[in-house]
Amino acid sequence: MPQTLRLFSSQLSVSNLLTLKIFLGLTKTDRVAVWEYTDDPEAATAVLIDTDTPEGRSQVKEWVDRKKSQVLIAFSDKGIGLPNGVLLLSRPLRSADLLAVLQEAATHCTSGSAGQERGKSSGPAAQVSALLEETNTSASFTGTGRVLNFLYKNHDKALKAIDRVGRSVIFDVWRRRYYTINLTRTEVEDLLASPVRSVQIQEMSSNDLAKEIQNIKAQDSDPLFWTAALAISNGQLMLGLLLEGFYKLNRWPDLKKLGADPLHMKLAALLRSGGTIDHLAHFTKAPVENIIDFINACQVLHYLENQQKSMPSVSPVEQKKPSEEKRGLFARIRSRLGI
Repeated sequence: MPQTLRLFSSQLSVSNLLTLKIFLGLTKTDRVAVWEYTDDPEAATAVLIDTDTPEGRSQVKEWVDRKKSQVLIAFSDKGIGLPNGVLLLSRPLRSADLLAVLQEAATHCTSGSAGQERGKSSGPAAQVSALLEETNTSASFTGTGRVLNFLYKNHDKALKAIDRVGRSVIFDVWRRRYYTINLTRTEVEDLLASPVRSVQIQEMSSNDLAKEIQNIKAQDSDPLFWTAALAISNGQLMLGLLLEGFYKLNRWPDLKKLGADPLHMKLAALLRSGGTIDHLAHFTKAPVENIIDFINACQVLHYLENQQKSMPSVSPVEQKKPSEEKRGLFARIRSRLGI
């Protein structure tokens, strides 16, 4: 049986509060934790506070100072300067992001209540925690298992994802295609950002795949995966990627198809030769969070070579400035971009 958890909110606008209550209804079919809204902060399992207001920031600080047992969730555009242990729900309010944060909050709640007895207990808290740990083995950018990350880890398979209301999309990940007859692109993007446990995923044999897609038009999944990766990164590297790592492209991203973002063009040009995140930030003057988002998106589409832990040394010969006629394509692009 799922455990019932309660959420209290503060400083939210009327429209966001109404949306929040609607989204909480999506957890009713969850097999681990069902969330309900409460007007009593003391009875709440978690507290959601809009920290983009002075009052909200003050409330978070006060809540932390009082060492309350509830899990704190900050609703914010950037979440800059949040105390340790406060979860972040990014604006705007989206169902996929909320469900992912609630999953993480449930993990905090159950781990805190079970404590050292988790391994010995067989009660609801221990069962919830065990299920969440199992679903988080494919943890992604924000520490919660997303459908996109699951597809990335199973890139050699054909997978069918079915949402809570029975709508489906088939991902032929290896061939970079997807098929659906009842979901829009925006809805598929939301599905990719959803927690793995919120959808049903089935592996398909080649015969089953051929039968199901014979009357469905194939669509390019690269732009979809790219957009979803950028949207859910939140400035945090995917598991397995290092902040001090050295990154290099193994092929040029089709930015005409993926979106001709000027920063992405600069980063792609720099990553042709390779560099660290600090190196990229120094040359582009861009926020590190935006660079990390780009690195994640490249990783999801397998544009990156295996990273090294540090930037390789450059020999004196390599440091010489090449003549104009010997410059490669990417060097000319860097020159045109002024970097």
